[in-house]
Amino acid sequence: MDRPSVSRPGTEVLLRRDARPIERRSDGCDPAFMMGRGHSAHWVLDEGSVATPSRPGVGLALGGGFARGFAHLGVLQTFEQHHIPISHIAGTSVGSILGAAYASGTPLARIIETCRTIRFRDIARWRVSRLGLASNQRLGGLIERVFESRQFEDLRIPLAVVATDLTSGEPVVFTQGNLVDAIRASCAFPGLFEPLEIGTRCLADGGLVAPVPTRAARALGATSVIAISVGIQDGHRGAPTNIFQVVSRAVSAAQKHQLEVWERYADLVLRPDVQSLAWDDFHRADEAIEAGAAAARRALPRIESLIRRKEDCARDIAAQIEAEDKSYHWLAEANR
Repeated sequence: MDRPSVSRPGTEVLLRRDARPIERRSDGCDPAFMMGRGHSAHWVLDEGSVATPSRPGVGLALGGGFARGFAHLGVLQTFEQHHIPISHIAGTSVGSILGAAYASGTPLARIIETCRTIRFRDIARWRVSRLGLASNQRLGGLIERVFESRQFEDLRIPLAVVATDLTSGEPVVFTQGNLVDAIRASCAFPGLFEPLEIGTRCLADGGLVAPVPTRAARALGATSVIAISVGIQDGHRGAPTNIFQVVSRAVSAAQKHQLEVWERYADLVLRPDVQSLAWDDFHRADEAIEAGAAAARRALPRIESLIRRKEDCARDIAAQIEAEDKSYHWLAEANR
């Protein structure tokens, strides 16, 4: 099985194989790199190759939130009904599962039907160890059964999957290779699931560093980004009653302080009303889906306005290029 390639974005640019190592940026951020099986050298970023979209539409940044993440399906459902094109998808945790399934070409109706019947035991197996209470290895079987594609390169929509490097504390972004390991790493919630080792890296849930991966969506090439946030709670019903609630609420508290960071890269943020759903309310998928659909419907005027502005901008650029081309032709004729 091919291992996925990973990148750690320090800037929003494209990758090239023949790039030379570049020095640490003045702002203290390391340059991003790619790592793949059989490659002894890092793939570093070419600062001159700015990422540009190859297709029209909006980019989606799908956040984590366990069963609450089913709300993403309602957003996708509304987008399909109103013919809103999707150019890129970036996902964290459950957002990576649903985003990858959709990007693979699996029909949305089939994804929804699968989620209506899925339970925690379908993706996890209790296995107490020094590193976690369970393994999410069964998630691989679900991906094999449901996804139309298992490699990033075969996806119909460009996808980025975000995980967290537990050694450096930095985000790791998967864009190439095998989907299974990338998604398992992105979904390895600390304390519950064992972290995943890929190469020399120990990886855990991407929500620790990118609750809603808007920056990854931009780096992937999206010029317009709509973020869907389902994981951060505004309040809790009483004190935590088990270790998982302790960990999840601690993570939620930390994520609140990252709001300003990831919102900066979003043109629009959707927040489906899923506050009444617990992390393991998989049996309430329909409620989450409807909450996502309702949030998307409310935002339709703003989404359509965003798309129109993007189209107007594209037309202006095309007209400018055409005018410059005519000027060059005129100069060429005049200089003959």
